[in-house]
Amino acid sequence: MNRIVLPALLLLAATPAMAAPGGAMWTVPQGRWTCELPGDATTPPTPRPEHNFSVVPDSSYVVGGMRGTYLLLGKKFTMTSGPFAGRRFDKVGLSLIKLGPDGKREALRCVRAGAVRDDYSAGDGEPTE
Repeated sequence: MNRIVLPALLLLAATPAMAAPGGAMWTVPQGRWTCELPGDATTPPTPRPEHNFSVVPDSSYVVGGMRGTYLLLGKKFTMTSGPFAGRRFDKVGLSLIKLGPDGKREALRCVRAGAVRDDYSAGDGEPTE
């Protein structure tokens, strides 16, 4: 019986792991992300700086000098820890569209606005110059 079990275990160990429910795991581009309410043909977008954040290495983000983590499964972006823990977004092209508690899209969108820097000592989630 051991002759059968050992090859079966080796075969099982060699198979790839199944994908996570919700899709493949990805990351978003690092850098500053600014958030706004969209405008229309007659009005410009309305900045919402209280929602801004910076994406940094290790699937993390920074806001107000505090660090959190995020998870991007398929097109669903979720802030899993830190100051914005629980916020969810749909990734649509290069934008993140905020999702409400009911899972429906809200008006707030966030877009990458600049490169990542190592110095986040300003405390507002924005790199210092």
